[in-house]
Amino acid sequence: MVDGDIESHVRQMREISEGRAGHGDGSAYEQATRYYLEHLADACAQQARDSRLDLPPRVDLLICMTGMSPRPVVLAFKILRPARLVLITSDAAQDTIDVVHENVVARGLLRASEFSARPCVSTDPLSIYRIVREEVDIVARRHDGPVAAYIDITGGRKVMGASAALAAWQLNLGLSYVDGDYDPVLRQAVPGSDRMLVLDNPTSLFGEQEMDVATQAFASGNFEVARSRFAVLAERLVQPGLARFMAALSGLYRAWCDLDRDAMPKAVAQVRAALGSARRDVSEETVRTVHAQLQLLSELATGDSRALLLTFSLLDEHYRGVGRHDFAALFSYRTIEHCLSAHLKRKYGFACDAPDYARLTGDRAALAQRYRDTVNAVRNVQGRPSLPSNPGPFAAAVLLKVIDDPLAAAAGLDTVDGLRELERLAKARNASVLAHGEQFISQHQSEELNAKANEVLRAYWRAHRPGEELGAARSELAFVRGAS
Repeated sequence: MVDGDIESHVRQMREISEGRAGHGDGSAYEQATRYYLEHLADACAQQARDSRLDLPPRVDLLICMTGMSPRPVVLAFKILRPARLVLITSDAAQDTIDVVHENVVARGLLRASEFSARPCVSTDPLSIYRIVREEVDIVARRHDGPVAAYIDITGGRKVMGASAALAAWQLNLGLSYVDGDYDPVLRQAVPGSDRMLVLDNPTSLFGEQEMDVATQAFASGNFEVARSRFAVLAERLVQPGLARFMAALSGLYRAWCDLDRDAMPKAVAQVRAALGSARRDVSEETVRTVHAQLQLLSELATGDSRALLLTFSLLDEHYRGVGRHDFAALFSYRTIEHCLSAHLKRKYGFACDAPDYARLTGDRAALAQRYRDTVNAVRNVQGRPSLPSNPGPFAAAVLLKVIDDPLAAAAGLDTVDGLRELERLAKARNASVLAHGEQFISQHQSEELNAKANEVLRAYWRAHRPGEELGAARSELAFVRGAS
């Protein structure tokens, strides 16, 4: 949460970053950084301290990986308030060293003797380890008890951070990292969004095993468990972008699978926000898929028929893939039902929930007789079924057959055997525990319903969306299965 005072300074910093205002010499980025250090660093550090009750009460030594920006070092220093500050730098960080010295030593926050900058070979883990070991030994000689030492890996090159993490593990030191919400205009985290992460156990820093467990839950369709696990990881990983994105995506998929329209808008917004900061960790294929899914869900919110049909089809495939055959059968049935009712509505203006048979024929009596004859043939009885007051999928299919609609033939519903198969499948679904009965849908029944749903959907698609390839649309929208 960014408070009002910080927010006003952030607006000015943004003006400087975009070149609409100035603050001293140098590039727009350098001027904006200077403005941040003068007007925002103290308030941001205090806000970060206030938001964490578990910060170490004493830090004897803070070793910061240091790159081209002084901001991470100054902010980490002001949050943790160490007695000694050491910068481990690359050769190109001389200007950064000067700025840190100006903002820490020159302003009386630290004695000059407690400030040191140590150049390293950034690609040599042993170089960084030796520096860390020497600096810990220097402080240890001054203390009788254990040294409270931390390595901050917010700044510097990634390879430096990795080497520092290894050193921390070897020497049993803590690790710290300042996280924040990245802003592409400022080219850094939004001031005030800073979160100090402190890890006393560096082996938990990267969370590979925990990520694997969360990913397995995600791949199995247990999206709420996956969301919870990814969310916990996002709070403590040094690079939380992927975990945060997967937590948001898990929440979205849960809402989607439940067709929870109340939860959907917030879930969509969270995925959009998280995807921006995880782009480097997510494959282009996943990015394209998620963007397509977000677009579909936006259309679904408006009641779009295409979006609804694709959602039924996607959820059918998802639930069958994770072995939830009752749920899969439900969506197969809804696919068939919607295709047939939507076709009648679009082509004839005939609404199944308020049928007006005059829209199908001018001879209602002849229609009723053909309907009765067809139903009797399917059921091998001599009953007197009348035109239904609320046609379901079977009745809708019979109506399409008796008026010789081409969709009936295209969907395999223009014969007695085809209609008999549809009624059998509909009865199996209606007898399931998720409908009106007490039976469980078997894998075989689920596969049969899915095959019929796909046949009907393909026929509907050819009739109403001839310019769009159904297979390509479904492939583009298929659920992501892993964290990549």
